[in-house]
Amino acid sequence: MELQKLSFGKINIIQANIAEIMIDEGVDISIEMVDEIHNYLLSIFTNSFSLLINKTNSYSTQLDALIKFGTLSAIDKIAVYAPNKGAKLSADFAANIPSSAVLNIQVFTKRDDALFWL
Repeated sequence: MELQKLSFGKINIIQANIAEIMIDEGVDISIEMVDEIHNYLLSIFTNSFSLLINKTNSYSTQLDALIKFGTLSAIDKIAVYAPNKGAKLSADFAANIPSSAVLNIQVFTKRDDALFWL
Protein backbone atom coordinates (compact mmCIF):
# COMPACT_ATOMS: atom_id res chain seq x y z
CA MET A 1 0.00 0.00 0.00
CA GLU A 2 1.21 3.45 -0.90
CA LEU A 3 0.09 6.54 1.04
CA GLN A 4 0.25 10.02 -0.51
CA LYS A 5 -0.26 13.02 1.76
CA LEU A 6 -2.04 15.96 0.18
CA SER A 7 -2.42 19.45 1.65
CA PHE A 8 -6.01 18.60 2.66
CA GLY A 9 -5.99 14.84 3.20
CA LYS A 10 -4.42 11.66 1.90
CA ILE A 11 -4.80 9.02 -0.77
CA ASN A 12 -4.07 5.40 0.03
CA ILE A 13 -3.47 2.98 -2.85
CA ILE A 14 -5.17 -0.19 -1.59
CA GLN A 15 -4.81 -2.38 -4.68
CA ALA A 16 -3.53 -2.05 -8.24
CA ASN A 17 -6.87 -0.50 -9.25
CA ILE A 18 -8.35 0.87 -5.98
CA ALA A 19 -7.52 4.07 -4.11
CA GLU A 20 -8.98 5.35 -0.85
CA ILE A 21 -9.44 9.10 -0.44
CA MET A 22 -9.51 10.47 3.12
CA ILE A 23 -10.12 14.19 3.58
CA ASP A 24 -8.99 15.98 6.75
CA GLU A 25 -11.54 17.20 9.30
CA GLY A 26 -13.12 20.58 8.51
CA VAL A 27 -11.78 20.97 4.96
CA ASP A 28 -13.89 22.67 2.27
CA ILE A 29 -13.03 20.88 -0.99
CA SER A 30 -12.48 23.27 -3.94
CA ILE A 31 -12.00 22.72 -7.67
CA GLU A 32 -8.24 23.15 -7.20
CA MET A 33 -8.24 20.32 -4.66
CA VAL A 34 -10.20 18.10 -7.06
CA ASP A 35 -7.58 18.87 -9.73
CA GLU A 36 -4.86 17.83 -7.27
CA ILE A 37 -6.67 14.54 -6.59
CA HIS A 38 -7.27 13.88 -10.31
CA ASN A 39 -3.66 14.64 -11.25
CA TYR A 40 -2.31 12.32 -8.57
CA LEU A 41 -4.66 9.47 -9.49
CA LEU A 42 -3.82 9.79 -13.20
CA SER A 43 -0.10 9.69 -12.33
CA ILE A 44 -0.57 6.39 -10.43
CA PHE A 45 -3.10 4.45 -12.51
CA THR A 46 -2.58 3.64 -16.19
CA ASN A 47 -6.04 2.06 -16.66
CA SER A 48 -9.45 2.61 -15.13
CA PHE A 49 -9.68 2.44 -11.35
CA SER A 50 -12.17 2.52 -8.51
CA LEU A 51 -12.33 4.79 -5.49
CA LEU A 52 -13.24 4.37 -1.86
CA ILE A 53 -14.25 7.74 -0.44
CA ASN A 54 -13.78 7.56 3.31
CA LYS A 55 -16.14 10.03 5.02
CA THR A 56 -14.98 9.29 8.58
CA ASN A 57 -14.03 12.96 8.96
CA SER A 58 -16.53 15.77 8.56
CA TYR A 59 -15.80 18.03 5.59
CA SER A 60 -17.69 19.92 2.90
CA THR A 61 -17.38 20.06 -0.87
CA GLN A 62 -18.18 23.07 -3.00
CA LEU A 63 -20.86 22.21 -5.57
CA ASP A 64 -18.65 23.00 -8.57
CA ALA A 65 -15.92 20.77 -7.11
CA LEU A 66 -18.42 17.98 -6.50
CA ILE A 67 -19.60 18.20 -10.10
CA LYS A 68 -16.02 18.23 -11.44
CA PHE A 69 -14.97 15.24 -9.32
CA GLY A 70 -17.26 12.94 -11.30
CA THR A 71 -15.93 14.03 -14.69
CA LEU A 72 -12.77 11.91 -14.58
CA SER A 73 -13.48 9.24 -17.19
CA ALA A 74 -10.95 6.77 -15.75
CA ILE A 75 -13.13 6.21 -12.67
CA ASP A 76 -14.86 2.84 -12.83
CA LYS A 77 -16.76 2.72 -9.52
CA ILE A 78 -17.02 4.86 -6.40
CA ALA A 79 -17.84 3.36 -3.03
CA VAL A 80 -18.51 5.87 -0.27
CA TYR A 81 -17.89 4.75 3.29
CA ALA A 82 -20.26 6.83 5.42
CA PRO A 83 -20.01 5.60 9.04
CA ASN A 84 -22.60 7.94 10.55
CA LYS A 85 -25.93 9.58 9.74
CA GLY A 86 -24.47 12.95 8.72
CA ALA A 87 -21.89 11.36 6.44
CA LYS A 88 -24.54 9.13 4.86
CA LEU A 89 -26.85 12.10 4.21
CA SER A 90 -23.98 14.01 2.57
CA ALA A 91 -22.91 11.00 0.50
CA ASP A 92 -26.46 10.29 -0.68
CA PHE A 93 -26.80 13.93 -1.80
CA ALA A 94 -23.49 13.83 -3.70
CA ALA A 95 -24.40 10.54 -5.37
CA ASN A 96 -27.62 12.05 -6.72
CA ILE A 97 -26.37 15.25 -8.35
CA PRO A 98 -26.69 15.24 -12.17
CA SER A 99 -22.96 14.81 -12.91
CA SER A 100 -22.94 11.70 -10.71
CA ALA A 101 -25.75 10.06 -12.68
CA VAL A 102 -23.36 8.43 -15.13
CA LEU A 103 -21.10 7.12 -12.37
CA ASN A 104 -21.47 3.80 -10.61
CA ILE A 105 -21.73 5.04 -6.99
CA GLN A 106 -22.85 3.15 -3.91
CA VAL A 107 -22.94 4.36 -0.29
CA PHE A 108 -22.04 1.98 2.54
CA THR A 109 -22.09 2.25 6.33
CA LYS A 110 -19.40 -0.45 6.69
CA ARG A 111 -15.95 -0.01 5.15
CA ASP A 112 -15.52 -3.75 4.52
CA ASP A 113 -18.77 -3.83 2.56
CA ALA A 114 -17.57 -0.92 0.43
CA LEU A 115 -14.27 -2.63 -0.32
CA PHE A 116 -16.00 -5.92 -1.13
CA TRP A 117 -18.28 -4.13 -3.62
CA LEU A 118 -15.31 -2.51 -5.33
